[in-house]
Amino acid sequence: MRGPKTADSAHALMIETIATAELTNWIKVCLCAKNVVKSNLHLYARFYKMERFLQGGRHLAERISEEKLAQIRTETNIVDVVSQYVQLKKRGKNHFGFCPFHDEKTPSFSVAEEKQIFHCFSCGRGGNVFTFLMDVEGVSFVEAVIKTAELSNIALDFSYESHAQDNPLQSKKEKLIQIHEEAAAFYHQVLMNTVTGQAALDYMIQRGFTPETLKEYQIGFSPSNRTALFQMLKAKAFDEGLLQESGIFTDRQGQNELYDRFSSRIIFPLRNAKGKTVAFSGRILHASPVDDTGYHEAKYLNSPETLLFNKRDFLFNFDKARSEIRRHSEVILFEGYMDVISAWQAGVKNGVASMGTSLTEEQNRILTKTADKIVIAYDGDRPGVEATKRAIEILERNKHFDISIFPLEAGMDPDEYIQQKGPEAFAKTLSNNRETVIQFYSRYLKMNLNLDSEKNRITYIETMLKALAPLDSLVERELYMKDIADEFSIPIDILQKQLKGYQQEVLQQRPEREPVRRTAPQDATQHALYPSTNKRKVTQAEQSEKQLLYRLFHFEEVWSYLNEIDADFHFIHDDYQTIYILYEEFFRQIGLVGNIDQFLDRINNPALQNVITEIEWFQLDSEVTYQEIQDLVHIIRDKSSLQDQLTKKQAEMKEARKKNDNERLKTIMLEIVSLSKELKATKK
Repeated sequence: MRGPKTADSAHALMIETIATAELTNWIKVCLCAKNVVKSNLHLYARFYKMERFLQGGRHLAERISEEKLAQIRTETNIVDVVSQYVQLKKRGKNHFGFCPFHDEKTPSFSVAEEKQIFHCFSCGRGGNVFTFLMDVEGVSFVEAVIKTAELSNIALDFSYESHAQDNPLQSKKEKLIQIHEEAAAFYHQVLMNTVTGQAALDYMIQRGFTPETLKEYQIGFSPSNRTALFQMLKAKAFDEGLLQESGIFTDRQGQNELYDRFSSRIIFPLRNAKGKTVAFSGRILHASPVDDTGYHEAKYLNSPETLLFNKRDFLFNFDKARSEIRRHSEVILFEGYMDVISAWQAGVKNGVASMGTSLTEEQNRILTKTADKIVIAYDGDRPGVEATKRAIEILERNKHFDISIFPLEAGMDPDEYIQQKGPEAFAKTLSNNRETVIQFYSRYLKMNLNLDSEKNRITYIETMLKALAPLDSLVERELYMKDIADEFSIPIDILQKQLKGYQQEVLQQRPEREPVRRTAPQDATQHALYPSTNKRKVTQAEQSEKQLLYRLFHFEEVWSYLNEIDADFHFIHDDYQTIYILYEEFFRQIGLVGNIDQFLDRINNPALQNVITEIEWFQLDSEVTYQEIQDLVHIIRDKSSLQDQLTKKQAEMKEARKKNDNERLKTIMLEIVSLSKELKATKK
């Protein structure tokens, strides 16, 4: 490890500048002044106690010890955590799935179990288990550590409360969740233990729901006294502005009290993916006249959209069903929460509901990252059938799902089926009686067309052939065409001829073939570095910088090699120089190379985290040589000067063109040619 150098007056000036800078900006100060004292950036790192930056950037020193973080890292497998959010499949040494941070048609998200890091080869995101939870849940580092510890059953000896104050928006969300949790507990208590809730409790028991299920879903009842909940929460010192913002209450103009929006309703808490109550849905128990507040007696009433709740990206029961969905790689999509709860009680625990609304693109994206197969179990009435058709259209857009439909008798929903025929019959029928999409379309058309009419028969046949045209399976197409031929007594060769015409139309309607996406290979040994989609072209010098950093990350002797080759070495690009400085100090602190997942905890900048994880996907020889490091330094050092000159001349050429200075333009172009030749020579 190289030692600090004596500070001269220029150094002293820089140190004074750094000492007065904010922690988050001090490195930028160093880098901006690198032309003055370029070779001594590491000196400033040490002088300013970089460990304060490394350990204090996330406020760890006063909250979580390094020993506790090490324990959490050791006892947590990133694959287990990520698998709760992304459906992963192992290929070679690593695991792959659809990226949870952007939409994609081809899986480009990878998790390296050996290194305990993740990286998306399309959008470039990367990090360790804590970074993943921060990004996917939108939480702070401390919250991510807490969540990881919970998943690994590791006790933490500090309170989260002090941390919540560091993030005003997060603090507000936490308080709103507390309000919802208190309200849910209040409603549940009213249902289970009061005379006021007895009629609602009797109704739920009559519907077949057990006390265990009522407790599991914390189902409750809102009393007719519309101020009771407000008074209870106000007594607990909750801010009235937050109570109003929660969506639980409505207000009466000119009054000082807020009124329970869900009065006289059976209450179903709506929980987010983390299992926290963020909204409510109320089902009417007994209809009553409209009172002077304008209270509307709708059968179902949901919370309005709030800071916590957006029904477009909400799926009821996703928090409970997620693990079962991943285990079966299959999700059952219901229309309402009553169906989901009844199915859960019947042993079908991989069900979610789209809350009676049409399936949205946002909900589709959530499901896509969770399962390969989906069963649509909407109501059997006409609105349910229409909703099924719309859901199929949305789900088929990315060709990800194996879609099937659970056909119910007209006018029946899954909850009613369970009540009439029992849970065992439901579970068995749900498993064995499923329609394909084509079978559903056939049933759908027959519901809407009178096939006694010749015109309608033609419409039916043509529509079915158009539905068959995009199918990839020849066997599947032939089976369905045979059914059509038999049903309508039409020679199958006629149908095949008609089908070919529709297949041509399908090909013509498809958009022009997009450029081939570069996705992550199945085995990491196939490439030195996986290229990310839509990233700029990496120069030889920059590739050498990345390779050198990788060697510095993993081989202690490289630090000695580098000091011997060039004691004043510096990287061309600021990001790599910053990573170099930070890792040098990290190495100095722990005394060992490697531990990249631990190093990532010290990095506040997401862009730098992405760069580090990308570098970690290099697959190089297991041994490093002095000659390799010398060659890398030579490329970086020599090309740095030439590249800087070339960039400057290219800028001058653009300026000369703007001014129509032809003589100057000719001179610059000759200089560019000369520099380009020299630069090309460095590649040899």
